Amino acid sequence: MNAIILAAGKSNRFAPFTYEKPKGLFRVRGEVLIDRQIEQLREAGIKEIIVVIGFMKEKFFYLEEKYGVKLVINNSFSSKGNLYSLYTAREYLHNTFICCADHYFLENPFLDKIRNSYRACVRKEGQFREFAVEISDADIITDFRVGGCDSYAMVGQAYFSDSFSKRFVELMEQEISDFGISSMFWEEFYGKHQRELTLYASYYDAEQIQEFESVEDLRQFDQDFLNNIDSDIVKNICSQIECLPNSITDIEVIDKGLTNVSFRFCVDGIVYVYRHPGGTAGNLVDRHTELYTQYKARELGIDKSVIYMDLSGWKLSYYVNDMILCDLEQDAQLMKAMEYLHMLHAIKWDASIKQFDTYQEALKLMRIASATKGNLFEEFAELKDKAEQLDHFMKTDGYRREALCHNDVYAPNYLITASGEMYLIDWEYAGVNDQANDIACICCRYDFSDAQIERYLRAYVGRDLTYEEHRHYIAAIALCGFYWFCWGLYKGSVNDDDGFFFLPAYRNCRRFAAIALDAYKE
Repeated sequence: MNAIILAAGKSNRFAPFTYEKPKGLFRVRGEVLIDRQIEQLREAGIKEIIVVIGFMKEKFFYLEEKYGVKLVINNSFSSKGNLYSLYTAREYLHNTFICCADHYFLENPFLDKIRNSYRACVRKEGQFREFAVEISDADIITDFRVGGCDSYAMVGQAYFSDSFSKRFVELMEQEISDFGISSMFWEEFYGKHQRELTLYASYYDAEQIQEFESVEDLRQFDQDFLNNIDSDIVKNICSQIECLPNSITDIEVIDKGLTNVSFRFCVDGIVYVYRHPGGTAGNLVDRHTELYTQYKARELGIDKSVIYMDLSGWKLSYYVNDMILCDLEQDAQLMKAMEYLHMLHAIKWDASIKQFDTYQEALKLMRIASATKGNLFEEFAELKDKAEQLDHFMKTDGYRREALCHNDVYAPNYLITASGEMYLIDWEYAGVNDQANDIACICCRYDFSDAQIERYLRAYVGRDLTYEEHRHYIAAIALCGFYWFCWGLYKGSVNDDDGFFFLPAYRNCRRFAAIALDAYKE
């Protein structure tokens, strides 16, 4: 017998802590989850243990020396299901236990006597998200579906006999390249071939097999989880709020950050937000400039939410309650938003602050994206050439006004409360730039009509624009559109969300570049 432990996934439901270490390395009731499971396997006489790793794979390397396990790497963990992890380790599938690194077994299930290929099953009451099964009188699994209610569910380990493994591997090798197959859970693939792959049910009490679905779920099982997690995030929070780890409750990830992961939490009835810098942020962000501008914004009342920010990128803020949707089509909100921009643009800065050159920053992003997306400079040569011409005209037409800019201004970064308070947040792209770029950031990310564009420009300038001013601002919209288009190319190249404004930015770059270049050439 041997065992394969699947440990490649990221476990997104356990963010933010899985941004520091994989879930299988969490310490629960004093033991690291995967260590405990390996020791239970060894207690049962299982000497060959294969661990399939992917996310933060290097953190599992110690297992080779400590336990003599074999490590198999799945570098496609972010885009494929755990079936693909089994596929990468298929040469080891014989008389094999199939386990997950984050399982916690109160009693050692590998000591049980084995007669047939089986899947551990527990009785679940109420609605559940696990794979639901129906079982015959002979204890054979006869039906399979995703989710169920008041029935048996697949939870915990499985065991494949040698004959079962051979057929399973044959089917994987035949179909792994078929559409959608590699994205499956292995249980779904089994369900697809249920008539030729016989699995028996092995029954367990629900409390004997723990599969934690969330941080709060885990804390109910181990009240000292946050005390023992060895998390820089927890240490940072406690250092600023002066609280104990177990005082942190109601952790909930906010899925709105495009560069970072943020989550809200509660301590003593007060709700906070913690931002953890994302893996791709370093390519885009100057933390010194962000820190400088963030604190200036707090001094001026533009962003009163921030409590503390560190140069490494983590930030602690108060959660803004009673938020309503920001709608800059409403005159009162737009005027307040423009007032904040004027206050920002009046801030004095020193030589240490980053110069944010919209065109050069766009080229940097396109260059990085070309490494995986092909020669984007050739593919979008016409667009790049127009952006280069606009950059030259804007820097020489006499209407460039340098200021400390936000450089990421649009409705989602304005928080509005029911009482009318406004916050301008997310200062990662801050830097010295043409102040026209801030209003252009709003205009280039939506499919606005000409009338809407003119309304935003008048709202910022405070009057009707001269012909030359108007030409400069229209050029800024095109150039800013080029930047956010390149930003979308870059984010797509690293498998991140490329933003709802990716296509509008492209359209507005083409639309306003033509208008501005005609005006300049006149």
